[in-house]
Amino acid sequence: MTDGDNNDPPEDKGVERPKQAIEFKDPSWILEWLDTALEKEKEKYKESPVLTDMIPGHEAAQGWGYVVIGYFLVEEAFKALLHIREKEVPKEHALSILFGLLDQDDKLILCEYYDDYKATVEGELGQFPFVSIKDFLVNLDGDKNKRGSYIGSFDWRYFLIEEMQSGKMPLVSVDYLHEVTYGLTRIVEWIVYKRFHPSHHTHSWRLRWKRQEKYRDWNNVRVKSDQWSELEDRIEILWGPDYCGRYDLYVFHGKTGKSIFGKIPTDLDLPVLDKRREIEHVQRR
Repeated sequence: MTDGDNNDPPEDKGVERPKQAIEFKDPSWILEWLDTALEKEKEKYKESPVLTDMIPGHEAAQGWGYVVIGYFLVEEAFKALLHIREKEVPKEHALSILFGLLDQDDKLILCEYYDDYKATVEGELGQFPFVSIKDFLVNLDGDKNKRGSYIGSFDWRYFLIEEMQSGKMPLVSVDYLHEVTYGLTRIVEWIVYKRFHPSHHTHSWRLRWKRQEKYRDWNNVRVKSDQWSELEDRIEILWGPDYCGRYDLYVFHGKTGKSIFGKIPTDLDLPVLDKRREIEHVQRR
């Protein structure tokens, strides 16, 4: 059982690549190194998380390395996407400006990553105060200095020894920095290899992949039962709904079945069987 992906890759419009002052690596290596660096940062962050402290500065010092690298990861991922989209890449550190240079379709996908993560992540992360990715990035850029340059990333870079120059220190979530980087690299992967549409890699989809492991174990038991061959065509609800009204579904026609993550189809004249309680019972055993 597989999820269908009918999204066609973007067309090559044959736009002439602008002259670029920066010499970039081959796109396949760009993607490989961004993914490798992000994976390693996630591993380190998981193994040594930032602990709450009565002194905010102590918390900030704990997270300093993750935040500084997180800034760099997002900036480089933005510039990688701009380069691979054959746009001129500015020598610019302000993340909101880099975001503004993206194609509209890429902006929408990145907004989807941010919004979906905020809606599905557990605990305090779901209460992160910035409603949109644009608000988050503007916050990260901080104020401007006398030369007109945004200094939020520099305030964090030199936090350990220098007083900040912005009126207010940018509020950072390492988890959101990692999610934005992940979304950008999935768009890059889509452009470079024309596979795995990035909208099917959001946090909701990744949570679904984990649930599917349990469904497979459950199905392996079912298909060996005597009643399996006697079952009729049907739609089975396994999980849901989520904040978008999507369910984990199996749609069976004869002996073949299709796995769906979406709303319950209204155009299929099939009985709908609710298997959510049964799935929960299997998971508890």
